[in-house]
Amino acid sequence: MELSFTSQNASFAFGQHDRVTIEGARYCVTSRNEEGYVLTRDDGTGLSVQYAHAQLSRLASARRIRVERDYYDPRECERRLRGQTSMVTTLPDKARARVSKKDAYTEAVEKLRREGTTIKMTDESLRANMTLIMGTALEYVENLNPLGTSRPDVSADLRKAPSTRTLRRWLQVKQKLGLAALAGAMHRRGNRGSAMGPEALGLLWKEVRGYLTVEKPTQKMIHENVVLAFQQRNAERAEEGLDPLVIPSRETVRRAIHSLDPFEVECARNGVAAARKKFRPVADGLNLTRPLERVEADEWTVDLMTLLKTAELDETLTDEEKLAMGLDGSKGRLVLSVIICCTTRCIVGMTLCKAASAESALSTLQMVVSDKGKWADAVGALSAWDLYGLPEHLVTDGASHFKSQTVRNACADLGIAFEIATNGVPEVRGTVERVFKTIANDLMPRLSGRTFSDIITKGDTDPRDRAALTVDDLTFALIRWVVDIYHNTPHRSLGGETPLDCWRRLNRQYGVQPPPDSEHTRLVFGTQDTRRLDKTGITVLGVRYHSDVLATWMLRRDPEQVEVRWHPMDIGGISVRLGSEWYTIPAVDDSLDGVPARTWLTAVRHVRAGAPKSTRVDMVAVREAIKAIDARTAASMAAAGINVEDWSPEAMARAERKNFAGVEFFERKAPQKADAEPGHAIPDLSEVTGEDDAAATSGTSSAGATGPRPGKSNLTIEED
Repeated sequence: MELSFTSQNASFAFGQHDRVTIEGARYCVTSRNEEGYVLTRDDGTGLSVQYAHAQLSRLASARRIRVERDYYDPRECERRLRGQTSMVTTLPDKARARVSKKDAYTEAVEKLRREGTTIKMTDESLRANMTLIMGTALEYVENLNPLGTSRPDVSADLRKAPSTRTLRRWLQVKQKLGLAALAGAMHRRGNRGSAMGPEALGLLWKEVRGYLTVEKPTQKMIHENVVLAFQQRNAERAEEGLDPLVIPSRETVRRAIHSLDPFEVECARNGVAAARKKFRPVADGLNLTRPLERVEADEWTVDLMTLLKTAELDETLTDEEKLAMGLDGSKGRLVLSVIICCTTRCIVGMTLCKAASAESALSTLQMVVSDKGKWADAVGALSAWDLYGLPEHLVTDGASHFKSQTVRNACADLGIAFEIATNGVPEVRGTVERVFKTIANDLMPRLSGRTFSDIITKGDTDPRDRAALTVDDLTFALIRWVVDIYHNTPHRSLGGETPLDCWRRLNRQYGVQPPPDSEHTRLVFGTQDTRRLDKTGITVLGVRYHSDVLATWMLRRDPEQVEVRWHPMDIGGISVRLGSEWYTIPAVDDSLDGVPARTWLTAVRHVRAGAPKSTRVDMVAVREAIKAIDARTAASMAAAGINVEDWSPEAMARAERKNFAGVEFFERKAPQKADAEPGHAIPDLSEVTGEDDAAATSGTSSAGATGPRPGKSNLTIEED
């Protein structure tokens, strides 16, 4: 036997006066045939649409069709005009109790008449059989006291029989308009107008509106003002020979105040922000499905007094660079810039700086598209921080550094939709605002030197006296807290799932857009500058860059200034604009591929420190210094990487003047044996010691230059 569970064969019947609602669109019935229905919109546009029976069957099985029977019938329109509902179950308790009594008595009369009793629809007959009717009516009620009161209202008390005239009217209404029509319009009974005249009302509301002020007067004060105003007006009316106005009672004034618009009251007394926070609807929020579908960016002045110095980078930064980064050893508060994924609640970008700027915002955005594993490894985090990719939509506040041309250009070049949220409405960026509160409540109490969010909470303590953490300590605490605690804590908005688990699950399901390649990253996030192009190539921060492209270009050009893009995280290559095109030019010394600029500068300083008067720097020694620095301080420099560094053209010019002015790089030659003779060749002293030569060419030379320099022939013997 074959079972078939299909709804394709269903055919529905719609009445001429029915209103049909399909997926939110309302229609009236125009025509029907064997294929389906033609329905017309009831919004006055006259637009019609056809629905086949099979299509209606599928929609009905999905419960997307609502039919309101006889909605356009004149009698139904009349019932709605009287304010009568069409559904008994939606009535209030009192109204439903009244309907229950009316229904029981009418059903009792109809039952007795069907059973052939002698009851007639006259006053005498109904009055004579009222006891029988009341007893029969008890069969049609489930609860004799549905309101649960000791003294129920007469209209709902089954023990109080209606008059014969009322009973006949109930029967007529029920037969004509249905059970719901028995609800009547008792909810509209009573005098809802005011007994006060126009002059009294105007005087009352003039004083009541005084409640809408920032001084926040009490209701008692408003009533006193009303009494004074009425007394003054009555004195004037007495002089005019008019009757006095009735002074409103305190209850009348209270009701008038309560009838004011609550939102307007909150705005006037506590401000627009407080009113918006109190009355803004709370819905399900954004409907997000994919990681990095929407990210929010904001900055927060950390509630912590920090020692503005970094012990880990003391050897890698000069005093001038420390001062430029604000690391002068004083005590102050840093600014934390954060970008968070709204779908997974994962923090995908985070930087620290002395003051918010366009550079800090750009650095935070760059962190979003970068694998942050090195930062997690640098602090010994137990969880991975490999959460990166290209975001689809970036939302920021109206701060000048976020809406700067630099950030907007970067978003445009990366294909990120950029949105500036409305100022003064933090709820539109509620995700990133909430994470700052979480940091303040969960991480800051664990650290010394907390400033607190206000002076009341701070009390009499002075955070400067308790400031003990350096920038390194704060950086360590922030990264460990984010990676190991925050990302692994169940989140209420994620249904109890942790942000990291949510990222993993959605990443497997949807994936993320890949980050830009190295060339695109350099063009978007790199430092822009102009450099001289000559036959030796281009030199940036003491590193020489050359390629066949530059050589071919120089065949048709004199030495000129060209636009370059250089990235401090990798000095192994630069981008150069030649004409209208950009080209990637590698460093002559391929060992610099992937080397950060900070490591390169530190290595050069270490080598030059061994011979401070020498203008020649051995590249072999520099490479060994780079390896030593990577082995010793790689973790420290990576952890400090969330601190925004200054790599502006001005800062680079200062570094070049101080470290590379008059310096020439050379490759130390390996010792060679003399032909047919035992022992070694005797090299030039300058090739070994790097001492300055009076005849040496002045100026900055390129890295990777080899060969002895002309000059004196002082010799020394190299031992094996």
